[in-house]
Amino acid sequence: MLERAGRVLFRWRSFTPLLLVLVALPLLWNRRGPASPLWTVAGLLLCACGQALRAWVLGQVTDGTSGQNEKLIATSLNTKGPYALTRNPLYLGNLGITLGLCVIAHDPLLLVIVALLFALQYRAIVAAEERFLLQTFGAEYEAWCRRVPRFWPRFATPAGGPPWDFRRALRKEHNPAAAWIALALVLIASDRRGPVFPYAVALAAVAAVWLAVKAWKHRWLRGNFVADLRRRVRETAR
Repeated sequence: MLERAGRVLFRWRSFTPLLLVLVALPLLWNRRGPASPLWTVAGLLLCACGQALRAWVLGQVTDGTSGQNEKLIATSLNTKGPYALTRNPLYLGNLGITLGLCVIAHDPLLLVIVALLFALQYRAIVAAEERFLLQTFGAEYEAWCRRVPRFWPRFATPAGGPPWDFRRALRKEHNPAAAWIALALVLIASDRRGPVFPYAVALAAVAAVWLAVKAWKHRWLRGNFVADLRRRVRETAR
């Protein structure tokens, strides 16, 4: 039952943060008071650490393994780099970003609720992934599990791994990075009593950078915009 739920959640995990936003809105509307700058700084540091970990993972692993896949796939078993420290570095990065946004929101009840929902979701997803990897890689996977903890990293383990590729990380991470940065700006702006114009400019800058990276990734400036649009329409219609 847990693994079946995990497979469903794995497919839709990119959209489950929207549920967290729906949970957060009424709490933030009614409960939040003035924020200390320490909340904002601590939250941004958590988000940055989570994003750095995700960028490390996605800039190093090969295609067909870790990423924004909708189905469980693994052409090889990742055991180097961040996967020598924890078996779930992407999800640990997600936790850092999620908790960081909650800290910026500075609502203890929201932090508790989001942490519980996060734990329930990823417990199911990890269970499904572990069964899949065990069936796929057998003894190699079991040996890796004995060496590396499931979630909290063991920093004494040497990381190693292939060279990190900035371009690959940028291609993979521009969507989630833009999303959490924009949400952080909205949360910070909602705490300030002054003009919102600086935050609007910052949001516009985030959107401009995001569009520029999107255009670079899909080669829109080389006449590939229409072809990319058609591909997205076909994928949405499936």
